[in-house]
Amino acid sequence: MAKQYQEVLKQILGRGDVQYEPRTEEYILGIPASQSIYDLREGFPLITTKNVPPRLPFEELFWKLRGERNVKSLVNRNVNIWTANAFDRYLKMNNLKEKFPKHSKEWNEEFVKYSSRLKEDPIFAESAGDLGPVYGYQWRHWGAGNDLLDFSRRLEENLGIDLFERIPELKNQENNFNKKEIDQLTKMLKGVKERPGSRYHILSAWNVADLEKMALGPCPFWHQFSVFGNKFLDLTVGQRSNDIYLGVPFNIAQDSLLLELVANETGLQPRYFTHQTMNTHSYLGVAPRANFWMNEGNVKEFQNKFNKIINKEDYLNLREWYLENAPAESQGNEKKDHIPFILEQLSKEPRGLPSLKIKQNLPFMEAINMAPLEIVEILDYNPNKWDSKAEMAS
Repeated sequence: MAKQYQEVLKQILGRGDVQYEPRTEEYILGIPASQSIYDLREGFPLITTKNVPPRLPFEELFWKLRGERNVKSLVNRNVNIWTANAFDRYLKMNNLKEKFPKHSKEWNEEFVKYSSRLKEDPIFAESAGDLGPVYGYQWRHWGAGNDLLDFSRRLEENLGIDLFERIPELKNQENNFNKKEIDQLTKMLKGVKERPGSRYHILSAWNVADLEKMALGPCPFWHQFSVFGNKFLDLTVGQRSNDIYLGVPFNIAQDSLLLELVANETGLQPRYFTHQTMNTHSYLGVAPRANFWMNEGNVKEFQNKFNKIINKEDYLNLREWYLENAPAESQGNEKKDHIPFILEQLSKEPRGLPSLKIKQNLPFMEAINMAPLEIVEILDYNPNKWDSKAEMAS
């Protein structure tokens, strides 16, 4: 199964096109789409050509399933996947983006201060750590993206005040505000149990009305569960944007775990996880390193060399050639170019897949409030270990 992931890496480096990405202000090398199918009966698809600590993607999944939208609880668990995105939104909300431009020394220095304050000041974190109505918030609170609904929900949670009761005039407009939220997660679980043959077992995070309020739009935006033979449970995920080196290994692990947990809750056997990716890409970093890719001759030469590779050690030779011919990365922007990491990863031989064990067979909605590794355990994971830590685009 790891070979499927490596095949997508090869497609990107061998035939991908260069594009500037305005949100991250970085360049990418990408392809329009790909599809990989993982059979969970053959093992748990945790990438073995580099080390992916399972706790990190699992913590993020549980955070989503709880419907959270603030990074504070992740930061408290030493999971910083979303911290830079929260910082970017914080700058935007406080009109500070021009003062701290991306990829600058000023941005890096201010981010360190922000991260420290986020950990130490819970009042600051309440607003500064908010990502808006992202991902799991949509899974658990669809229809609450309206500013008034958002405010009324928080007022009721924090102070026990029902805004619609306090201001009778608003009650007449209650239907217009769609006060009743939709918990997609509980509806999906109920549907799989009661109507397994239905094709409505869906979690959608793509709420067009709320996109502008999000730190960034959802990457995996469509999760559809299917039951066949009243025995097997399959999951197909549509993902609009895919950071192939850093993001996709997390996505594979997360959604495979989600399939395992839903299957356990519904008494079904987890089978196929189908990962349908769109705009599948590798990050090329920023200038001056990215200048290499602005030259069509360089791109053609790199891809010609790449497509002639036969032996795994040749990926390391190409990596050495690339680093000799591409400009050095600027100070503060090291490791934002993922090409050297991908070439090294391709030189590694995939190893046998681990397995996943459910340690505590708790009800689904109870389990997601616990630490993931108290609920599940990864057995026999033996990845290739090397300096694979690159910088994530934000």
